Parts: sequence; C-alpha cells; structure tokens
Amino acid sequence: MTIKMIAVDMDGTFLDEHSSYNQKRFDNIYQILKERGIHFVVASGNPYLKLQQCFPHIQNELTYIAENGGYIISQGKELFSAHLSSQDSQLIIDTLQTMPDILCWVCTKKQSYTLESLPEKYYQMFLPYFPNVQKVKNFHDIKEPIMKFALYLPKSNVNERIDDLTGVIPQNARIVDSGHDCIDIIPQNVSKGHAIQFLMDYLHISTDEVMAFGDAKNDIEMLQMVKYGYVMENAKDSMKEQFQWIAPSYHHEGVLEVIEYYLQTHSFYNQR
Repeated sequence: MTIKMIAVDMDGTFLDEHSSYNQKRFDNIYQILKERGIHFVVASGNPYLKLQQCFPHIQNELTYIAENGGYIISQGKELFSAHLSSQDSQLIIDTLQTMPDILCWVCTKKQSYTLESLPEKYYQMFLPYFPNVQKVKNFHDIKEPIMKFALYLPKSNVNERIDDLTGVIPQNARIVDSGHDCIDIIPQNVSKGHAIQFLMDYLHISTDEVMAFGDAKNDIEMLQMVKYGYVMENAKDSMKEQFQWIAPSYHHEGVLEVIEYYLQTHSFYNQR
C-alpha cells in the first residue's frame, strides 16, 4: 500500500532533547514527500504559532494538528477549530484556583495566557512553548473562547492529579496526558485521533495509507486510527506494548529513519 499522509508528534518524537531536528536531512526527505504527493502533518499538543516556528522555511506549506486536535490548519487555511464553552471554562478556572500546586497556561486561537503570579523560572521554562503569551491577574479576565488549559505538575504526580481533576471538570471536557509532567484539559470531542480521521475524510485517504508517530498517551488515539502507527523506542514500555510498530528513539532521529527507509524501499521499518 502506498503512503499518502505522514503525521508526526513533536516533543519526544520528531524533536530531539534540544527541541531541534536534523533540518538538512528533513529537507531532503520533505522534497521527496512533495514530489510523491505525500502530505506531511504536524500533530501536537502545542499551539499553532509554536508549531509554525519549527518549520520557518515551509511553515505555510504544511498541515498542522495543534492543541491536541482542537485546531487544524492546512497551508494557512483553517479547517477545524473547537473550544470549551464559556460556562465550562469558568468552572475549570474555579477548580484550578483550588489547586495551587498546578501551574497553568490557557490557550486561545491566537494567544496564550498565564498568571502574573507565575514564578519567573516557570514562565521562562515554558515561554518557548507558548509564543505570544500574555500575563493576566486572573484567568477569568480572558475574553476569547478557550481551546485548552495546559497544566504543568512540578511534583510529577501526574496520575494522582488526573484522578483529582477527572471527577470535578465538566462532562464536556476531557483530560489528556501529554507527557513530560504535563496534562491538558480540552473539549470532550477533541483528540489527535479525531483530527487524523477528519484529515483522512477531507483528503480521501484510507487508514492503510497513513503513517503516524508518537510517544505519549495523547498520541494513542492517533496511532490507533491508522495502520502504521509507530511508537518511539523512547516511549514507556506500557505504550510500546500496545502497538505493532516501533521506531528508533528520537535521540537517533527515529522518525526520519523510518520515513527515509519507506521512501527508499517502499517497505516498513520496525525496531521490534
């Protein structure tokens, strides 16, 4: 079967430990993808503006699944967006105010927000991930529709805090584990899996014509949606046990390795 679309998660998957990638190698691969009509899709929990910055030379050529599936843009054209209702957003803000150990960034379509009270070291730590960020005194001051609450857990008690939040957030919202001690609260009907399905329908592509890569729990639905769903070697064992296809670690440019192998041999690399 011929691959017609490739979707890649970013942190822990496409990007290395320095949030970078081998641009020369990727550019060579991308040129072949273009020649063969294969769509390259960036699928991440990060905001759209952040994802664009990763590909400055071709940013308007690519398709993006941003905000864990809540925002889909292709060649600069918005295809889909979802946001939490005003009522649900206010309830979530009220809930987070009772949990001071959780650090929060709020994402709207064109802007990110954090609190004026956020310690400077955390503001600087996450500034690369939230471009166009604005500090506010209270999240209730935000007027635009909210697409996502991005939460960081400095104490690394991810499962415990997910349990705490699951019982108190509105039914129309869901929690996803983004890895790296981060979780997101997003609309209930949003996921990378739904976004991939949307793009397959939009582009008239079948599941066995798609290759996808991921390393964290928020990638599971995307990897399950396609025939060639690759888990990175650096992912947790519990994640790798769920899937047939394993790509080399992001330390070894695993995504590029697998794509390059397919383009050269028309067969599928597997590290398992």
